Amino acid sequence: MKKNSFFLNKYTVSLLIILVCIAADVYLHKGMTRVIIPEKFTSKRSPQEIEPCYQALITKDKHWMKAINTVQRMEALDADAAGFEMDVYFDTARKHFLVYHDTSEISQLNIEAVLDVYATRKLSASIWLDFKNLSRSNQQQSLVYVSYLRSKYGLANKMIIESPAPQWLPAFCDSGFYTSYYTPYFNPYLATEMELIAHLDTISNNIEKYPVSALSGYYFQYPVLKKYFPNYPILTWTNNSGVSLVANSLNRLMLNDSSVAVLLFPGEN
Repeated sequence: MKKNSFFLNKYTVSLLIILVCIAADVYLHKGMTRVIIPEKFTSKRSPQEIEPCYQALITKDKHWMKAINTVQRMEALDADAAGFEMDVYFDTARKHFLVYHDTSEISQLNIEAVLDVYATRKLSASIWLDFKNLSRSNQQQSLVYVSYLRSKYGLANKMIIESPAPQWLPAFCDSGFYTSYYTPYFNPYLATEMELIAHLDTISNNIEKYPVSALSGYYFQYPVLKKYFPNYPILTWTNNSGVSLVANSLNRLMLNDSSVAVLLFPGEN
């Protein structure tokens, strides 16, 4: 009778259900769970005291919206949004940015069509430009153009120029733009120690030669970037937390971490 009463007790059953839900949440979000739990990583590399290229960035808070890549999404953006990200490719023939994310879905949308909505709505959000194709061949033209955008739309100290090619970013930082090196893709929780060391050395060598204002990468890279490059603000992105305790905990952790300068959340479709 005592065993049956244990399982029939409504409080016990409720507790078991909660524990099962938590276990399922942890399993489904095991990647996020790893980030929450402290990790030492490798002791064969020490934190690097490398100085960034300091530039100001105006932002009300670090909760920004990801992929505002259409006129419709700009029209739907919260009027009080602190900032948003756009994916852009520079068209050297037309000397302007086209706005789209994947080369499999190329768009002819000119960035000015989206920013005209920004201006019409009198928004004050800062803008993260994920510059997909920055290269030697378009560096100078794109710098002239982005400087024009800054002036036309009143975006002084409100623009991030991000690229995986750090060698072409110093000219932007020297021109007053907040820049970010989009670090190579790696998962520090799945990489071997030698692989992790190789990635850390690549980042270190690049920012020593080509200083930028910040480092950007996936949320699971954030702890290792924070540990080994403490002078650099981190720009990262996450998923909407919904009802997940794990996702909520990680998002709250990053929002409250002073080393994270911007945290992107998915925008509405």
